[in-house]
Amino acid sequence: MMNSIGFLLAYLESFNLGAKMAKVYAGVIYGMGLVIGFALLIPYIFDRIAQHRLSSDGWARVMVFPCIWTGMSTILLFASPLGDIVDYAFTFLNYDEIMQFTSFAGLGGINFMLAWWGTVGCDLISHRNSKPSTIDNRSSTEDNNSDIILKMPPTHPTRKLSTLPTFINSFSIYLFVLFLVLSYGSVRLSTNYVPFYQQKIESTFPEELINVGCVLRQENILEVNYYVELTRELAASGNKIILWSEGLSDINSAENLTLLYNSIQNISTSYGAIIGFTYIDYTTQNSYNKQVVFDNKGAMVVNYNKTHLVPVLENDFVKGDDKLQTFQSEVFGNVGAAICYDFNFPILIGQASSKNVNLMLDSGNTWGIVAVPKARINIIRSIENGFATFRCYSYGISGVWNQFGQPLHYAPTVNTPKTSFQVPISMLKNRVKTVYSVFGETLGWICVGSIGIITILLVIMEIGGQKLRDKINNWT
Repeated sequence: MMNSIGFLLAYLESFNLGAKMAKVYAGVIYGMGLVIGFALLIPYIFDRIAQHRLSSDGWARVMVFPCIWTGMSTILLFASPLGDIVDYAFTFLNYDEIMQFTSFAGLGGINFMLAWWGTVGCDLISHRNSKPSTIDNRSSTEDNNSDIILKMPPTHPTRKLSTLPTFINSFSIYLFVLFLVLSYGSVRLSTNYVPFYQQKIESTFPEELINVGCVLRQENILEVNYYVELTRELAASGNKIILWSEGLSDINSAENLTLLYNSIQNISTSYGAIIGFTYIDYTTQNSYNKQVVFDNKGAMVVNYNKTHLVPVLENDFVKGDDKLQTFQSEVFGNVGAAICYDFNFPILIGQASSKNVNLMLDSGNTWGIVAVPKARINIIRSIENGFATFRCYSYGISGVWNQFGQPLHYAPTVNTPKTSFQVPISMLKNRVKTVYSVFGETLGWICVGSIGIITILLVIMEIGGQKLRDKINNWT
């Protein structure tokens, strides 16, 4: 209940809902918080049962909570209209070495490590508080030569004692895995910009720098021609990619829409620039949050309707078809495009891997306290799929990030109508192959499947025959 109230207050503040909308949708938002809170309560229920039913000195009891937690988090990630916004994996968002693990196992891997520490911590406390006499009454000589990995009071089922060395226990195993995760992330970060083997900078960056520019929505300027002229200025100054922030203008008639298309096409062909522009389409009965891209030859290569609409704020729009649109560029290879909130959904952006996307264009609009964390969260898609990201956000953070989620050139874009960034061209046209790009959230889905297996095991331990329970007890 308290978690739902907290979710309600956080959502109202984060999404900047006015008093009128807050009154209308408060019940819906509270309900979403209640569902999410209940989903994350399930792992604790399973863990509580496992503490009493599974072997006190086995491995399974320690793994129940992280498996169920990761499984439920994966279900929320793919089924919730909030995407990854409420994902607890972002507890480690400021730890770059750990977040690099998403390129291997996705957010499921981070969630598993986070939850696993909880049971390991409990195991440490239990180990410290337990006395050997509560587990075994045999001689102290034997106790000095062996140790029980998990020690709990004798009310739990017990089995034949393990004779593993003292240093092999749940804590040491977790530390070893954590060491591997940190090492993996450190190696990726230390070799993502400069090669592992030293070489001359001329060999490392043989190609020229390239300029890319943003056109940014201003709250007090709604005239579309103003933004078209800003686009022309950026193209004339040598920017090879120009991207508009989200919903830059409202288009209410087919004539105005045709005029906008013709103007952008003319700039594109005149200066040889790729231009991605956005608008809210009111030309038909249905309303769309649009993103259109013209390539450097003036051909329309992307015509996209925003797929994932922000709950409450964008209820009036019609969603897109959940298919990532891409195009082939002469300089940058495969380029994809999506809008703001779409980047909170791996199911959409993950299509970039199968389409071998080198660069993603991200048009967005944020505000207040949302701006900075959203930039860091959305860039996780780059780490997972190995593409560079060029993002233009009004009242947010704009810039270019490489395939490892590291910023190449960025700036807060709050009170400026346009800006440019300069980066090595090689950083935008090469993708990095990742394990995640092949297997996706496989670990998370394995944990989803484990929910059923663990449920069956716990039911058997509760109502099954003694012989079957003994077998499970010896195995786990």
